[in-house]
This record gives sequence, structure tokens and C-alpha cells, in this order.
Amino acid sequence: SKVAVGKKNIGFYAETAEALTPHTGNNWMLLLIDADNDSSTGWYGYDYLVNKSVKDDRTTTLMRYDAASGEWTQVAEIPYRYAGNRLEVSVPRTLLGLDAKHAFVFDFKWTDNCGELVDPISMCTDGDTAPNRRFNYRCIWKK
Repeated sequence: SKVAVGKKNIGFYAETAEALTPHTGNNWMLLLIDADNDSSTGWYGYDYLVNKSVKDDRTTTLMRYDAASGEWTQVAEIPYRYAGNRLEVSVPRTLLGLDAKHAFVFDFKWTDNCGELVDPISMCTDGDTAPNRRFNYRCIWKK
């Protein structure tokens, strides 16, 4: 997994050991993002979710967790590409609240083909996660 910070977008890259399954699968290659670096907000700390509702083979969605309703709501449609065992997705920084003028820290996690998103353990008992279990990747950006 890699992350790239650009002036307008954050790019996420994942490479798997085996070829990716089709994007039509349930809970396919979900990307969870803790954009505010606060584990007390969002869904168990995760504020955003990518790929919960994939539109087609080039467009997916960015969703934000609404604590009041307990639901993920769509924020935007965003581009992505995948082939073989590689996937790339680009998320506008403004949608994540990551200001281009200041340093920031965010955590992220990939999970693939998990059953239902009941809690963080449900991501580990079905499907696969990266990094493993309750760990997250961390991006520390200093301008």
C-alpha cells in the first residue's frame, strides 16, 4: 500500500498477492480513512469510506460516516482504476478536509471482501485487511 500527496488530491495505491476479484463483489477493496486523526469520531475512528458503492469500472464513491444516523452517506463520485493485482484511487483533498496550506496526519486501512461492517473485528474475521487486524497505515504530511 502506498499514498501520494498532491496539491489537490490524495492518491491511494494497493497491490495484492493475487489478482483482484471483480469490482462488483460485496465490500470489494474498501478503503477506510480517519481524516481528522481522532479515533473518537466517525465509525470506530474512520470518517470516510471508499468503494462501498462502486458505480462502474472507472468510478466509485467516497462516503462519510454520519454519527447521528449511524449510516455512510455519499459525498462524491471519484475516479479509480484497477488491473491484475493493482488498484489506484484519487480523492480530492478538500473532500477529506486536508488543507493544502498546513501539515496533516491521517490513518487509513484497506479491507477486502469482508462480510458486513459491524465493527472493526468483522473486517478481520471475513476477507482480508491491510495492515492486519486493528492496525492502520499512517500518513504524516509536513509541508
